Amino acid sequence: MGLAMTELLQRESPAQGIEGQSSSAPIGGQQTESRFRWLVFKFLPRGLSFLGYAMVVVVSLATLLELASWAIWSIHPVNREQNQRASPVYAGVDWAPEFWREESLRRQQLKAYVPFRIWGVPEWHSQFINNDQLTVGILRRTINPTNCDPVHQTTIWIFGGSTMYGTAVPDFATIPSYLSRALNSGWRDCMVVFNFGVEGYVTDQELILLEEQLKTGGHPDIVVFYDGINDSSLAWAPPGHPSPHFLFGTIKNRVEGSLSGRLDFLDKSYSLRLTRAALAHRQPASSFGGLIAKAQPNVIATFNNYEGNMRLARALGEAYKFKLYCFWQPLLTYGHKPLVPFEQQMAAQDTTGTSVDSAWFLTINAVYREAEHHAPTDGLYVFLGGQFDSTKEPLYVDEAHLGPQGNEIVAQAIAAYIRTHPGD
Repeated sequence: MGLAMTELLQRESPAQGIEGQSSSAPIGGQQTESRFRWLVFKFLPRGLSFLGYAMVVVVSLATLLELASWAIWSIHPVNREQNQRASPVYAGVDWAPEFWREESLRRQQLKAYVPFRIWGVPEWHSQFINNDQLTVGILRRTINPTNCDPVHQTTIWIFGGSTMYGTAVPDFATIPSYLSRALNSGWRDCMVVFNFGVEGYVTDQELILLEEQLKTGGHPDIVVFYDGINDSSLAWAPPGHPSPHFLFGTIKNRVEGSLSGRLDFLDKSYSLRLTRAALAHRQPASSFGGLIAKAQPNVIATFNNYEGNMRLARALGEAYKFKLYCFWQPLLTYGHKPLVPFEQQMAAQDTTGTSVDSAWFLTINAVYREAEHHAPTDGLYVFLGGQFDSTKEPLYVDEAHLGPQGNEIVAQAIAAYIRTHPGD
């Protein structure tokens, strides 16, 4: 390198040496340029090498940090799926291991984009979990009678979020499957139930889905809405107004092309998840009381939005000649269910008011109090928040989702109400 550089400089400045000694004045500019090039050729490789080494070190450290964070996250108690698997509702159930293998794989599946509703149900098929492509779209499979006479067939559309879709239970143990069984027991007409539940949906999205089905020529005899938890969750957005749906901020930033929207993939990293959990854990417990107080205006707005959607659904029922039934679902942290130890542990963590999760659930409970207070007078929905007050057996998989027995109890309550209120 030194010999080549010397030859280059000599060719560009034959009248002078490396030291720049010359009797000709114009040679000075060439001397400066030559020395600059010499410095560039001398230090540029070193700089690039240093930069390369630095990038390798940074990437290696980031990779090690991510792997370590993944290992910690895998055994950390906030791992939601592990908590769900530990529920006693699966104790001694022979289908549970294979079901959870399928459920874990299904949850890793990419979501399906849907106009206006943002996401929908992607097609999926396995032994215990099936999302079937039907004429009305992709729906979670419901176990219905196979010998229905079309002349005496009653069509039921049922809407909701993940609790209605059937997260954490097989096809035969969803609320719609149990509802079909209950309604077809002793009735003359054959009741065919369609499960329009979508994980993460709130009533705004469900109402759009209902409208889309009606516009394309669907003719249900009965429509059921089963909600409460997801809508109530949107009240936790201090400061500001309730979010219109889950992932609102993420999707908004992506559409607007903001920097945070372009980097939001980092939110999925285990390193950032652990960092947020650690920061939340270090936050003073007294600060969460103020956050809960700031969320109180959202409580009323969230509940009013739910009632407004149910009024619109009722108007659609009158226009399209179907019967409408709306139910407000149970929640682990609300009501007076006799809790088993697994449920007690969750309830104790969720009602302390000293963490983000507990502040979130206390805000949800505030919306539930509004719903229970207005249910008898408004007549828009049936409040099922106390449905499990006399049930001692374990029912919950987490704070919201139920195991098979819990879903069956809910389905029987819905079926009983429909039977005793045929004119609603």
